[in-house]
Amino acid sequence: MTALTRARPGPYLAPALLAVVLTVYGPLLAVAVLSLFDFNLTTRPPEWVGTANYAEVFARPDAARALWNTLGYLVAILPLSVVAPALAAIAVWRLGGPLVGFYRTVFFLPVLIPPAVGAVMWEWILNPVLGITDEPLRLLGFEPVNWLSDGAGAFAAVTVVSGWKVFGLSFILFTAGLTTIDDDVMAAARLDRAGEWQLVRHIVLPLLRPVTTVVLFATVVFAGPWTFGVIDVLTGGGPAGATSNVYYLLYQYGFGFFDGGPAAALSVLITVGFGAIVALQLRATR
Repeated sequence: MTALTRARPGPYLAPALLAVVLTVYGPLLAVAVLSLFDFNLTTRPPEWVGTANYAEVFARPDAARALWNTLGYLVAILPLSVVAPALAAIAVWRLGGPLVGFYRTVFFLPVLIPPAVGAVMWEWILNPVLGITDEPLRLLGFEPVNWLSDGAGAFAAVTVVSGWKVFGLSFILFTAGLTTIDDDVMAAARLDRAGEWQLVRHIVLPLLRPVTTVVLFATVVFAGPWTFGVIDVLTGGGPAGATSNVYYLLYQYGFGFFDGGPAAALSVLITVGFGAIVALQLRATR
């Protein structure tokens, strides 16, 4: 055994561990401490209040609505981040031919567009005067619809735009999973006279289960952050908080109202909540 193989890994891991502590756990600890103080980010010095900031967050109606919106976005985005990309990837995979690369590029293209740019583009599309979504309504004799002025319409718009961005990434993950399916397995099933639906249901979908788990995991963890840029550009959390989520509310607390105490408390609650979700998912996938 050489000196290199006998070397302890600790000294080599120390710089990376130090970087993680300074950039991840250090800020988390600082925010947890700040959540126990009442302070304004511009004028008021910190004042110890204990858990009063947490009580204030739980008592504020905008926080409750933002939480329900966050869960609503998660449920609404799932079909666009899991079901639709899986079906599209399977369809392109079964289609084959020279246009496969073109289809994959088209489906993946939204991922390459920055979120703010994509949101501005959709804002133009949904514009009741200049947008293309209302032109068919005009041709049919209906009045144009201001999609972003109505709570339900604005929520649906944020969901669709966010799902449009996520679709491409999930599509590529499912496409990568399909490349691992052995052609011999499919050929053997065809010899047993299995139809296309039977192939997909009994072979393809079970073999895609690991990829589906990854996509579900990513959706649960990142659905809220994915919608932040879209909310900021399209609706600003309105109308009347109908499209705000906990991440956008955190931004408003900290940089809109400069109310540092509740902002820090909400940050801790978000971290604990999604940490629990991640732990449950990891436990379920063992």
